[in-house]
Amino acid sequence: MNKFPFLVFEGLDGAGKTTLAELFAKHHNFSYYSSVPSELVYLRDKIAANNSPITMFHFYTLCNLMRSQEYRLKLNSSGVVADRYIFSTFAYNSLLVKQDLSCHFPILQSSPDFLLPDVIVYVTASQSIINQRIAKRSQEVPIQWYGDKVSLECNLTESYKRIFSLVDIPVLEIDTTNSNPEQAYSTLYHELNRIGQTIPFI
Repeated sequence: MNKFPFLVFEGLDGAGKTTLAELFAKHHNFSYYSSVPSELVYLRDKIAANNSPITMFHFYTLCNLMRSQEYRLKLNSSGVVADRYIFSTFAYNSLLVKQDLSCHFPILQSSPDFLLPDVIVYVTASQSIINQRIAKRSQEVPIQWYGDKVSLECNLTESYKRIFSLVDIPVLEIDTTNSNPEQAYSTLYHELNRIGQTIPFI
């Protein structure tokens, strides 16, 4: 059992996932991690330029394995917030390669070194709101074919649900359609307290 809690924030691009994850980490003094280790960002950009979905799947799987080791060490001294993890890898890339990749999930689970979270926070918003947020963001940052474009064109909700069903982990759904970041955080805090008897160290 981890000494400190491990939370993963998942959800569609534009749902407000990163904002909420950073806010939670700040409020609780947790260590915040993005999905890609800094030393691999250049490699992600190279893979993205080649437009290869299956290579992107393997890349993010590698990132998850590397992050898992980091999380295991960090959890000895603080809580961890992961902004995307293995669930996004399978949900997004299954749609990109047009194949259900969840059959590979047990391979990761079979590794004694692979760490699963205590709680999954699934951040959602209406499709129209997500479209608006991505459109606004794309004025400064190009739309990613392996991220934003999938959120705009595919049914990620069903893909996520299929992946979540593979694990016995509480999933807290936070809808940010009509919420600002502080309101969404308040809802999340309430939901975490609700399951506090199951996970008393949060």
